[in-house]
Amino acid sequence: MVVAVLAGGPTGALAAPCGPAMPIEGEFSSGFGPRGGRMHTGVDLRAPQGSPVVAAAAGRVVFAGRFFDYGLMVEVEHPDGTRARYAHLARFAPGLAAGADVPRGGALGTLGRTGRTTGSNLHVALRRDGRPEDPWPWLTGAACAILITARN
Repeated sequence: MVVAVLAGGPTGALAAPCGPAMPIEGEFSSGFGPRGGRMHTGVDLRAPQGSPVVAAAAGRVVFAGRFFDYGLMVEVEHPDGTRARYAHLARFAPGLAAGADVPRGGALGTLGRTGRTTGSNLHVALRRDGRPEDPWPWLTGAACAILITARN
């Protein structure tokens, strides 16, 4: 198992497997909540352009295309009804389209700087019942599930 440290998260560093659980190997750069007079409805993970982006959890692609300030975005619906949005991609993985099933860790595309962004970062948003919620606990919970299972 590959373990990496995500520095600078809202609660400091987090040691977590970054393989298929985190959507990109990167660094926490911006959190959920008000920012610059607007609501920032996700978290940003800074990484180099061209970095691979994968699904943090299994689900079905419900949208893959250009979406306003998000630029190129993939939206994945999970079995519990939540939807994760992965934004600012440079390109989509070959064959990725609405209706495709993606496993946890399945390729979504590569990171770019499309849409409204301050740099090379992956914006990850989580929606439950159509409303945004902080994706950081979900992302870190998914990442840590492997560690918890391994300990028990």
